[in-house]
Amino acid sequence: MSLLAPLFLLGLAAIALPLWLHRLQTQSSDRKPFSSAMLLETAKQQVHVRRKLKYIALLCLRVLLLALVALAFAKPFLEREPDVVTSTDAGTHIVLVDTSASMQTAGVFEQAKAEARRAISDAPADALLQVVAADRALRVASELGTDKSAHVAAIAALQASDLRLDYGEAMTAVERLSAGLPQPVTLHFVSDFQASGMPSRFADLIPAGVSQMLPHVTGTGEPVNWSFEYVRSTADGMDAGLRAYGDRERVADVALIANDSVIDTQSLSGTGPHNLQFAAPVYAEGENRITLRITADDDLAVDNRWFHVIDNEPPMAIPIVTTDVAGLPMIYLSAALESSGEYKVEPVVADDFDVRILGRYRWLVVDDIGAVGPALENALVAYLENGGNLLAFAGDRAAGLDRLPVSAHRLDAASPGLQDGDFLTVSQLDSRHPVLTQTEGWQSVTISRSLSLQAGADDQVLMRLSNNEPFLLERRVGKGRLMLLPASLDNRWNDLPVRPVFVSFIIEAGRYLSGLSQIEKTYTAGASLPLGAASGTSGQVIDPDGNNVLSLADTTRDQQIKLDKPGFYEVYTSQGQTVVAVNVDPRESDPLKVSQETLDRWQAATAGQTPSGTLTYRAEQTETVALWHWVLLILGLVVIAESVLGNMHLTARRMERA
Repeated sequence: MSLLAPLFLLGLAAIALPLWLHRLQTQSSDRKPFSSAMLLETAKQQVHVRRKLKYIALLCLRVLLLALVALAFAKPFLEREPDVVTSTDAGTHIVLVDTSASMQTAGVFEQAKAEARRAISDAPADALLQVVAADRALRVASELGTDKSAHVAAIAALQASDLRLDYGEAMTAVERLSAGLPQPVTLHFVSDFQASGMPSRFADLIPAGVSQMLPHVTGTGEPVNWSFEYVRSTADGMDAGLRAYGDRERVADVALIANDSVIDTQSLSGTGPHNLQFAAPVYAEGENRITLRITADDDLAVDNRWFHVIDNEPPMAIPIVTTDVAGLPMIYLSAALESSGEYKVEPVVADDFDVRILGRYRWLVVDDIGAVGPALENALVAYLENGGNLLAFAGDRAAGLDRLPVSAHRLDAASPGLQDGDFLTVSQLDSRHPVLTQTEGWQSVTISRSLSLQAGADDQVLMRLSNNEPFLLERRVGKGRLMLLPASLDNRWNDLPVRPVFVSFIIEAGRYLSGLSQIEKTYTAGASLPLGAASGTSGQVIDPDGNNVLSLADTTRDQQIKLDKPGFYEVYTSQGQTVVAVNVDPRESDPLKVSQETLDRWQAATAGQTPSGTLTYRAEQTETVALWHWVLLILGLVVIAESVLGNMHLTARRMERA
């Protein structure tokens, strides 16, 4: 037996308490009745008080209770040695069952289970067997062993998912799995073998360590299926691309549903691709949940819905703190921000800014950080620490200071070595940063002047000039972010404001600082939703069934949320609430199968890769069995026994006194 937290055993020292309490009961010499003591001479006699333990059974229960409490907190557990399994020449048979979305085609998955059971039944009696399921990833459904009934039960419990299967990725996972299994390894692959699941390279289908691959093809005939290929918003409404598969012409009705209300319905017939155009409904303010639904008699229902999110938020108010509301920096910033339609600029003079309303804004802009006075500086620092975000530039006022407000950077002289006609350029760029990923053209910007400052330990330098000076920095201040570009926007220090990259930079910076760019609106089932642990918490995600995806402990660290279910996910972060739509991968809707020639080539390329022989397999990890649950059960029984016995002794003492 081992302990997860052995230091809690120090609590055993509390056992001394009941031992001490049970010795407090004292007993002096027995007293005898005597008629009168008046004629006796007084004499001093040493009386010895005898101390002994009382109520031994009760004492034992109390000691046991304290010992069990300490042991429960120490969390005892047992480690079981893994079973050793020896194979014969029959080797290992892996039964791989495709559980991707296309397997939900009518009758296909039940046929796949029957094929998997047949593969187990036909395997040699002494062969090791293991059942695995595959869609986005490989999942072990049964442990390695020779008991065929256990593997048949594992197959019965399998269910088809809404995810896509890539055969190349599945074979890579099989290669890793087979590396530790007794040879020879025979792979029974049960699938509908969609052509859309094939990798770009045929070599990716050949798993090393597998000596034989036996395909079990499920699904017969030509299934009929309607599915969506894309849905996109346009200026006039919404376009939907659909495709009808099969050799029989069917009719389908396509409904546009906005926020649970049917807005429009159109009918289609025939096979092949189709395009529908829906007029834009009157969207509610905020995020609108759009569902397009196909009603048709087809064989695959999982792809008959497409989920979409329309963001109808009003333009976000963005204050620009400036010294001149009619100056060039204000003109350039306003034009760039309002060009996206996502922002509404609110110019405000630095000396007149009411700091009490800072909490209304997710982020704001300062066109010259040097214009920030002491009162506004204190307010901006508090705003950043509480989760606000700031994009700041420099200017003439900043150039005349030794220390920049808010960021507290110390300034040296302006960029040295620049004569008339000389200029600097951007030489280093962190293209992985969200603000710079979608921006191009920085190398064409010419800079004749920039504030020379030294990046601190907390600064992330996103751009450097050709003289190695920082040109764009980011710093975390409390829960918020500060981005600083130490140059002016008045056309005298550089030509950045008149370059196309300026508009994209301002828009992407706004999306980044406001949190809008961190979460996309549409995903494919099986994709990952990144949640950064900003402000010490990543947030919470509610799946389409209304269940919390993250536990309480998971909300405190970075997460990559797997979006496995089609529908709408609600995402709550420190930046607010948003909704994302998840759809089945359109490639799962195509019923076209891999040709028999390709399957024969695949099977032939896998044959005979590893020699047969008798090998021993041992599981890599020992099994851990927690014991603290049993300790708590025994503790509860001891508490009950101690209470009953304690009450019995207390009643007896009261009766004795009476």
